[in-house]
Amino acid sequence: MSIQDILEQRGISEILHFSTNQGLLGALATKYIYSRPLLSKENYLRHVLQLNSSERPEECDSFDKEQDWLRYVNLSISEINRRFLNVSRRWHNDKHVWWCILSFDPLIMTHEGVYFATTNNSYDQCRRAQGEQGLDNLFAENIARKRIGASGNPWSVRRAGRHSSLPTCEQAEILYYEKLSLDHLRTIYVEDEQHRDTVVGWLVDFGMNDVNVLFQPEKFEGKPN
Repeated sequence: MSIQDILEQRGISEILHFSTNQGLLGALATKYIYSRPLLSKENYLRHVLQLNSSERPEECDSFDKEQDWLRYVNLSISEINRRFLNVSRRWHNDKHVWWCILSFDPLIMTHEGVYFATTNNSYDQCRRAQGEQGLDNLFAENIARKRIGASGNPWSVRRAGRHSSLPTCEQAEILYYEKLSLDHLRTIYVEDEQHRDTVVGWLVDFGMNDVNVLFQPEKFEGKPN
């Protein structure tokens, strides 16, 4: 079964990436979502850059170095990683910062170099793989997250009847190498109707009138487990 077959069978219709308003504006200006190391190479982004977190475990010397994982854009299937969004909101405690969700065509998962991570890529029990088997791994009945969780015991999660379009772990990731073109962007979700008007104006300014903008606060809730 091909990746496209899996997408159709499971009813997966979108791949998501949340961002601040400044991050969105930078992406629209450059026409790409960039991985962390590439951001500073873009002159415009040096002025509007707003990282979603202050640091990443992937930067540590002890982290798995099979690949340079910081050079991958982190994406989610069908729903956002609500835990990480909450962390990012606390870090960006600024009234001028607001959030949006970028929705991409799921066929980007068929692109060369894509990895599939069973849980948060920073967790010590994360398993990463490519191809059809890599994608299929995200829907296993049980997913290990950490060898030792907050309780002092192993931390894992069971599928427990989640919708077929959702990975077993809400923190599962699609890892896209270096930069993701906005040619594949289909929709932008916002939490505030005024922000919708702002984003529509930006899209007009940058000649991207074919992208939908939806006021859909519930999309920011994710499907945590």
